[in-house]
Order: sequence, then structure tokens, then C-alpha cells
Amino acid sequence: MPRSWMIFLIALTTTLVGSAALAQRIVVSPQAIVVNPLPTFDVEVFVDRDPSGRETPAYRVGEEIEIGVRVSESSYVYLFSVSASGEIVQILPNRFDSAGRENFIEANTTRYFPPRNARYTFAVDPPNGLAKVIAVASKRELDTRDLAQFSTERDFQATSRLGEDGFARALSIVVQPLPQDAWVTSTALYYVGTRPQQSAYGTLSATSEPRDAEVFVDGQFAGFTPLTFGLRPGRYEIEFRRDGFTSERQTVQIRPGTAAQVSSRLQALSRDGTVTFTSSPAGADVYVDGRFVATTPTGRISLSEGDHTARFEIAGRRTSTVNFTVQRDRHRTVEATLAAIGGRLDLTANVGNARVFVNGNEVGRVPSGTGRLVLDELPDGVHEVVVIAPGYETHVSMFRVRDGQTTTLTVRQQRL
Repeated sequence: MPRSWMIFLIALTTTLVGSAALAQRIVVSPQAIVVNPLPTFDVEVFVDRDPSGRETPAYRVGEEIEIGVRVSESSYVYLFSVSASGEIVQILPNRFDSAGRENFIEANTTRYFPPRNARYTFAVDPPNGLAKVIAVASKRELDTRDLAQFSTERDFQATSRLGEDGFARALSIVVQPLPQDAWVTSTALYYVGTRPQQSAYGTLSATSEPRDAEVFVDGQFAGFTPLTFGLRPGRYEIEFRRDGFTSERQTVQIRPGTAAQVSSRLQALSRDGTVTFTSSPAGADVYVDGRFVATTPTGRISLSEGDHTARFEIAGRRTSTVNFTVQRDRHRTVEATLAAIGGRLDLTANVGNARVFVNGNEVGRVPSGTGRLVLDELPDGVHEVVVIAPGYETHVSMFRVRDGQTTTLTVRQQRL
């Protein structure tokens, strides 16, 4: 059944408490039709005079009637006939034959009741008025003893003494423990006797952009867009709600036998916050999530709510990366310190294993063989180097290092 139902509106919302903390949404009509407003598979029920299931055909009392049902996914199917007076009879499962006892229907399969070439028929019973057939499809087998019961072992069909409203309440309790995606219903309407000259209801079709918005009619939850349902004539307030978008209200006049279209283009709520970027030293280029945004210090920059990564870059300094979170309608500052890259000293000496000191700190020994020692990350500026080797003159000299550059120094020590 497509998400387009003829329902006559009231709403019942049931909250399920479980490990997933999911909310089960159920709509129950004044005419005792229970609807899953957000199904994930379809069930279609129809009578033989309207295989499309979109019309409301008429039958005379005593005429034969055939009921068909199909499902888009394999499931257990339960059929209930509801007369104009509220009398309820369970059509499936039944005890007429093996086909009636088996209510598991394979996906994309249509079954008819009575089955073709059956030894029994279904006839339309009084009273005159609007009657219906309700189909319930479930991924799990349901215990329907609270909905309809076989009075004796000889009964072919189970019946219900709950009345329409009580039946609807009981059915909503039966499906309540099921996940939202595990059940779906469909209803076929037909008249017994003469069709009324004018329908007692009008039709409202609610659509939205984006779709799947909640629809409320006079404050009562009705389902999700796109949604079609019937209402008694009158003036109604329709509200559209969707997380992350502004809600919208419209007023519509429903007239008998006509369809009223209501559409809403919902506006997305702002989910941005603002960020100021600073760095030491200033003048660093800032990239957020790989995109250049500004050079420090920045003004307030609008960014979407959530987690981001900022990269700070400046010549002669090491790149700095900062992870940060933006909150909606909040401001924050993101700071970074970029360490100097420093310079390099490439020292060559003639005495292997000589000890080397820079600014009074021992930094290594001259390797025997190559006589070459390379020192990285020296701060920009002038430094003192001392080279000491037993039996040789001590070497003392000054050298200058610039960020990102290499300074070469040759040391020749004489024997004492």
C-alpha cells in the first residue's frame, strides 16, 4: 500500500521504551482504522468490484463478494470484515479450508478469499451503509485472540464482540510492541445498499519539500508527507514539522466529495556557529577542512555545526593542526602556535670522536671516518660552537643560522 491512505482523522501516539529508545507512531481513525504512518513495505486489500482499491463500490445485500490481498514483502496477513453496524468477523485465518488456515503470504503474491473454486462463498450482509475490510500484515506472527475468537470448535470464522472502537484499541495494543518497520495496514471500503449522493468526507493531500515531514491536523499527528486522508467538511489548521527546519502552519477548507491540496516548502534552520582564528606568530594562512578561509588574525567566520579541522601555515614555521567543534549559534576562538623550523649546521672536522658543544650544550661527537656532523632545528641567530678532542687544540668559533637554511663550518684542530 503506498503511503496514501483514506483515513478519517484522530491520532494516537505510543512511545516504546527499549534498548533503541524508538518511538512507535500509530494513527487510529474515528472509524476504527489503525494505520502505520511510516511503513517500509506494503499490503493492499481490495474487493472484486474495485481491484485498484481506490474507489468505494456498492453491493446489494446478499450479493457475493470476493476479497483480494497482496504484500510487497513476505509476511503474516490478517483480514477482518467490519460491517456498517460495527460487527467484526475475522476472514483470515479461518477454518473453512487449508488455504484459510495458512495466513503467511509470500512477497508479491496475491491471494483471494474465498479461494478460486472454493466450496463456499462470501455474501454481503446487512445493514446498509459503509463497510470495510481491514488487512494487517506483520513480519512476525501475531496473537489475535484479543481481537477475535472462535466461539466453539465448530466455528469456521472468529468474531469480535469488542465493537469498532474497542477493536481499534485492541489492535493498536497488538502492534505496539512491533518495530515501526515490521507492520502495515490497508483498508478497502464498500457500500452496502445505495451509494450516497454526496460523500460525508472530503480529501486532503499534504505534501512538503523536503518530504517525510510530520503532519498535524488541528494539533493531532496524522502521518508523514506525502500523505492523503479524509476529513469531515470544515476548516482545519495543518502544521508541517521536520527536524532541522522551521515549522509551517496553513489553514484549509475541506468540502464534501472534493480534494484540497496543501503543500509546504520548509526552510532549513541555521546550524552555523562563528569562529575567530589567531596564531603566534600572526600572518598564518588558515585552512578549514582543507579549504582556505583567511589569514590570522581573522574576524568572525561562520562555520557549520559539528567537528572541523583547522590547519595553520606560515613560511619558516612548522604547520600546526587543531581539531575543534562548532556549536550552533555560539562563538569560539581557535588558537595555534607555529614553532620555528630553525636552521641547520653542517660541521666537518678533522678529528674523529671529538666532542661538539653548541652554546655550552653537548650536541654530539664527530663521526670517525666521515668527520661530518649535521645539527638540525637550531634557532635563528648567532651561536657558539666548541670542539674538544684529547691531544688537540680546543676549537671555539661563532656561526650564524637562518630559519630554513644550512650553514657549513669546517674545523681544523692541531695537535698539541
